[in-house]
Amino acid sequence: MEVVKLSAKGQIVIPAQIRKELGLEAGDILLVEQKHEAVLLKPATKLAKLRGIDRSEGASEEVDTLREEWDEEFEHG
Repeated sequence: MEVVKLSAKGQIVIPAQIRKELGLEAGDILLVEQKHEAVLLKPATKLAKLRGIDRSEGASEEVDTLREEWDEEFEHG
């Protein structure tokens, strides 16, 4: 577990190793969710990762799952 410090502007720095493992880059969008007394940061799916997804096996299930996650995040977040 990493320790970070909240700035006066409410900002944190995500440690480099975590950014690398998740493939996060400057300008990426993160979804923020409160879970009881915790804060969850989750990378939003990059549209570039979805290119050609309709041609892969099981694509319709994956697209449906992503659509449900997006609907939940953006309608209730």
